[in-house]
Amino acid sequence: MTPIRIIGIDPGFDRIGVCILDKYSDKEVLIHSLCIITSRKDPFEKRLADVGKTLESLLVKYSPSELAIETLFFTTNQKTAIAVAEVRGVCLYLAHIHAVHIHEYSPPQIKLAVAGHGKATKKDIENMVPKILKQAMPQGILDDEIDAIAIALTHSAHRKMGSLSKYT
Repeated sequence: MTPIRIIGIDPGFDRIGVCILDKYSDKEVLIHSLCIITSRKDPFEKRLADVGKTLESLLVKYSPSELAIETLFFTTNQKTAIAVAEVRGVCLYLAHIHAVHIHEYSPPQIKLAVAGHGKATKKDIENMVPKILKQAMPQGILDDEIDAIAIALTHSAHRKMGSLSKYT
């Protein structure tokens, strides 16, 4: 059986978690994960371009058919929220031009799908991701990558239930 290939993205300002996950009928397999870290010394437009180049290369290399991305979480820092929204815009644009179906999930949806309750902590998510995957996380994996995996797993769970949250 050919798996469904999902790219999971945890959008951020300084760090963007990304994973590639293959979903089979009975399991999910982590293919790749990374954290895109841009230099705070660079102008924001260069940082956006760097994110775009990296995502573009991942989309070409892994050819995912579906994107699972976290919805924008509003914080008290509006400047950061706007920057994260712009990063999300680059992600959504690239997914669209590469014909990747877009699905968005809120932080409570992700926490519920992965840890069983909508108020789960980062530690709860960190503990549950390897259990769901039935594989140890790579040495030195960053929390942004784990969040991206959790987002992809949320999408996989929604696929199983037949309740896709599609953004088009």
